Amino acid sequence: MDDKGLVDPTPASNLYPVINTPPVVTFDNTSLIPDTTFPVATFKWNGFDPDGSESIRYYWWSLNDTLNFRRIPGNINLMTLTKDSGLVVNSNNRFFLKAQDNAGAFSPVIKMPPDSSNWYVKNNSGKILLIRDIDQNNLQVAVPYFENAFDTLKYDILDIKSRNGALIPKIINPMFIETLKLYKYVLWTSGSGSVATSANLDLAQQTIPFYMQSGGKVFFTAGFPSTSILGQGSVINFAPVDSITFCTIPFVLNSDNNLNVVNSGYPVIGPSTATQFVRGIKSSSNVPVVYSFYKPSGCFDTIKVAIKDVVTIPRIIYMTMPVFNLNNNPSNSKALFRKIFIDEF
Repeated sequence: MDDKGLVDPTPASNLYPVINTPPVVTFDNTSLIPDTTFPVATFKWNGFDPDGSESIRYYWWSLNDTLNFRRIPGNINLMTLTKDSGLVVNSNNRFFLKAQDNAGAFSPVIKMPPDSSNWYVKNNSGKILLIRDIDQNNLQVAVPYFENAFDTLKYDILDIKSRNGALIPKIINPMFIETLKLYKYVLWTSGSGSVATSANLDLAQQTIPFYMQSGGKVFFTAGFPSTSILGQGSVINFAPVDSITFCTIPFVLNSDNNLNVVNSGYPVIGPSTATQFVRGIKSSSNVPVVYSFYKPSGCFDTIKVAIKDVVTIPRIIYMTMPVFNLNNNPSNSKALFRKIFIDEF
């Protein structure tokens, strides 16, 4: 248009091609799924678009095929799948994901597991989950113990010690916590206090409080590490433990018969296998003691080795010795589990 308001009927023009680059999505390094899980699986990913990550409009996910994708908003980068989401129990599964930008372009499809394999989803079949935090050397004692002690009580097993913890999810919260929540009760068991046999207390601290807040109940039975331990919170944040005894009983032999029943109604049990590095619990006077132990070496005093948080309907029973080493009377081992999982919980 000129200064007189006249418009050129055939103006000059240039055409510029506009090319949209499709987005890219990759799984987060923490999202590698174990080769076997219960029906809970958490995935985390990172989306990228050259035009800005805010240009990613949707993510599309699918289980076990690439024909039935479901859409979620582009601002989500973590999701947890269950049976209700379509996980197929007692079967192999695979997760597929792709991104879509505002222009409608799709990223390549990625998959988890990332290679040509699948991961196996076991069904949860009982009310009790046995967290088997047990080294290989102790399994020959522990496996027959639990088979006998549980008796008719149905339970599932999650082994978090073998293969360097390969079955522990990379994403602890929410995947491991939601796995615990599949069960009403958890029995977490490990060995004595040596470095090789002690429990994964870091994992327990990260997960048990959330599980108990949701209504779950726990029987935790394991020795303490032989290294120095401070007060509650440094190792134990899920039981009413003020601190741990500085003294240590070097050995409890299977001939020792000084494990005393303090809480009436609990069966008499005793050592069947030698246990190293036994330490006691220091707790408030109102915390009920279940078992105590005395041996004139190491501590030279009676120590508390099993407590519960309240007198009736406890949420946690905590024992500082591996219960599978206390099997001098197999019938009473069954009675112990009936007491805990039927009468107490």
